[in-house]
This record gives sequence, C-alpha cells and structure tokens, in this order.
Amino acid sequence: MKKLLLSVVTLLTLSFSLQAQDYGPIEWDIVRFGYVIPSGDGATGGIALGTEVRYNVNNNISAGLRAEFAIFGSELEGDGVDVGAVGSYSLIGDYYFQTESNTRAFAGFGIGTFGGASVTVTDASGDETEISGDGSIGVIPRVGYELGFLRLTGEYNLLFAENSSNYIGIHLAFTIGGRR
Repeated sequence: MKKLLLSVVTLLTLSFSLQAQDYGPIEWDIVRFGYVIPSGDGATGGIALGTEVRYNVNNNISAGLRAEFAIFGSELEGDGVDVGAVGSYSLIGDYYFQTESNTRAFAGFGIGTFGGASVTVTDASGDETEISGDGSIGVIPRVGYELGFLRLTGEYNLLFAENSSNYIGIHLAFTIGGRR
C-alpha cells in the first residue's frame, strides 16, 4: 500500500512539474471545421469535422488526441454520385515557436488509424453500385497558427493502405483553455 501511495504521489508531482509554466495545461479544440482536398484522379474537395484535445507539456510542446471525419466526392462521367469518407483517430504532438503571447506559430506531427469508405452510385444508364471501405495507418505532418481562441491548421494526411486516398486539410478550430 505504501508503494502504491508513493507511486501516485510521484506521478502527480511529475505531472505538475511537466506542465507548461505560462500556459494552461489543457487545450481543447471543441469544433474543428475544415476543407479537405483528396489526392487522386477526378477527386474533388470536401469538408471535415473534428475535435482535438491537447496537454501542454511545457511552453513549447503539447501532446494530444485528434478525432476527425472527412467527406469528399469525385467526378463521374454522366449522371452519378461518388462519395468518399475517412474517419480517423490520431496521437498528435506540436512544437510552438513563440512562447510570449497567445498568438503563436507551431509545427506538429501525428500518427493514427484511418478508416475509409467509398460509395459509387450511377444512374439508370450504367446501373453501377459500389460500397467499399479500407482501414489504414497514417501520419499527419502539420503547421499552424494560434490566434487566442482561434486555431488555423494546415495538414497533410498520408495514408499507407494501397487503396486509400491521401488528403490535405485546412482547418479552423475554436479552442478553450491553454491560453497564457
């Protein structure tokens, strides 16, 4: 019992000593809205919606979790609809270049799992229906800028599965916590 108590006290002490000295420890992008541009022939842009929570380890480094859902389309010959969707859960780390204010630039990197779905529907002339989905591991290099409670991020989602579509995302998020 004494060892357990000592371990808990040690972990609490370390967590308080590791948190950012000048910024709040928890930062949460409640809602992230984005525009996504998938790679591939005939792919068209779409939208993304997500959330992200981060722990400010110190003034320059944060670590967090991101959940996102993106939906986009592609051009078909004639009448028809082709829609792709990607859901992801990722571990993210950011490095902040400025530490004197609530407006600061950052660069980050993440790794996570991506689950995809594709739907193809063609009108009466082609009578084509296709539904498929693939899962993949992917990486997310990104850059961005915080403007107080707003956060602008540009990301490249690189998926490793053979039939997966990589995509660029430009996001605007509304953030609570984590400010100086």
